[in-house]
Amino acid sequence: MNDRPTRIPQYQYLYESLRQQIIRGDFKSGDLLPSEKDLQNQFRLTQPTIRQALGLLVQDGYIRKHQGKGSIVQPLPIGLGVMSIVGRLANTANATRAERMTTTILTKPRLHPYPEDFLFNPTEDDSKVGFYYLERLRAMEDEPVFYEKVVLPNRYLPGFSRQRLENRSLFDLLRTKYGLLVKGGEQKVLAVTADGELSKQLHVPIGSPLLRLDKRLDTNRPDFSFYSSLYAKTDSYILHGRF
Repeated sequence: MNDRPTRIPQYQYLYESLRQQIIRGDFKSGDLLPSEKDLQNQFRLTQPTIRQALGLLVQDGYIRKHQGKGSIVQPLPIGLGVMSIVGRLANTANATRAERMTTTILTKPRLHPYPEDFLFNPTEDDSKVGFYYLERLRAMEDEPVFYEKVVLPNRYLPGFSRQRLENRSLFDLLRTKYGLLVKGGEQKVLAVTADGELSKQLHVPIGSPLLRLDKRLDTNRPDFSFYSSLYAKTDSYILHGRF
């Protein structure tokens, strides 16, 4: 099997270039992106390629298309890949704080058997190549909000165990370094209570109600899906998004 990373398509390159400009503040909330014609001239790309990149920016919440005006930059989303979070009470002080999500890696990527408690079963081919496993804790302004276990098949990921994942988007890493673009997937949601480990990681009493989201995330490679089991503390924040 050829495990070389997929070459990044042109629309994906443009998407990443514009996305980084938005994140850096080159384009601020309310600004208009250059027109499709200007982007064609600047990047020497076709109109369908331009529209594909802009469509991805819309899908990920970075811009909004307005008939007759163009592409309007939106407030930066606080990302969870296919989901975002917002303050539960929009009129509280929480809404005016400079909220920032941090990611702490609790278990660095390592080869590991597929966890028996995950709600999705891997394919037979994935089981043959093995899996990378990692654990991470995500916090808003130093308050733990999400504890997540992630499993990825050991293909198309050369050097993955050496990658820096602290305070870094896993989706961005997969897209920019390995050419793996998340296209959708399936999720299962259930209510659980905190056991000893979850109590410790999320700073809640044992028995506290939590939300568990298990996901299978499909990519542009038909033979590469990966899996996540996430525990969410939703007393201060609301999960929202399309999947």
